[in-house]
Amino acid sequence: MKTAQAKPGTRWDALWAKQYEHLVRFHAKYPKRWPKALEEFPKGNRLGQWVLRQRDLKETGSIEPARAALLNKIGFTWEKVDERETHWDDQFSYLKDFRKKNPKRWPFAREEFPKGNRLGLWVWRQRQNFARKTLEKDRRLQLEKIGFPLVLPDAWDTHWQTLKSYRAKFPQRWPKAREEFPKGNRLGLWCHLQRCAYKAGTLEKDRVRKLEKLGFQWSVKQVSWSRYFEMLKAYKKANPKVWPVLEASALDDRRLIAWCSTQRHKHRMGKLSAEQVAQLEKIGFRW
Repeated sequence: MKTAQAKPGTRWDALWAKQYEHLVRFHAKYPKRWPKALEEFPKGNRLGQWVLRQRDLKETGSIEPARAALLNKIGFTWEKVDERETHWDDQFSYLKDFRKKNPKRWPFAREEFPKGNRLGLWVWRQRQNFARKTLEKDRRLQLEKIGFPLVLPDAWDTHWQTLKSYRAKFPQRWPKAREEFPKGNRLGLWCHLQRCAYKAGTLEKDRVRKLEKLGFQWSVKQVSWSRYFEMLKAYKKANPKVWPVLEASALDDRRLIAWCSTQRHKHRMGKLSAEQVAQLEKIGFRW
């Protein structure tokens, strides 16, 4: 590629020529736009900052004519862009693409679409702006036109249904605190919040009944106990004649050995609940 250099051989001219070449390649790849202020191209190269610098130089009349001519040659746009405006338009376009791919739902708060773009966070901010009456009218109309729900109904029943689906898929366990199901939906955190509300006595009785209908465990310790109990049952199914011991070659997770020892110790100390004792004895646990 032929580039103009005011003073051939200088370090700064070489750097300018290199960035110009990157810009030509960028525009060939994205013919409808120019780099944003914080955009890198290729990765690690702050091409957006370089482009912004050229516009500043043009505005002050201090850009070299030969360089301005090269930029004009590729149709470079000198006007500065309001990137807050273009960001909103970009995200709205992503939202429409998301709906085409997922017509039955909207992005979760932490969901990325496309990968690396926090569309869920942007969606959350639109609802926040609407609630604060700071969402511009034209933007509100654009969102309403595609059926976007600016005000969410009480999502409790939706989360309950999601938990029900989770249990159908994983009947032997409950979501961990940081677990997402489906991806982007913090179901584990929601379960934690239900336990907190139950402990504080603020969880509605109807919701308590619905959770208990699923066998919901209010104690995190009980969740952990049940997880190991299910591991023990799986071990016994695979090894019906032995119990987990240090020499058990078939045992992958040695934490189960320690758990069994803890149950025996708690049983001797009278610290196991009658229900836990009954569950262990039902599978023939050796005390």
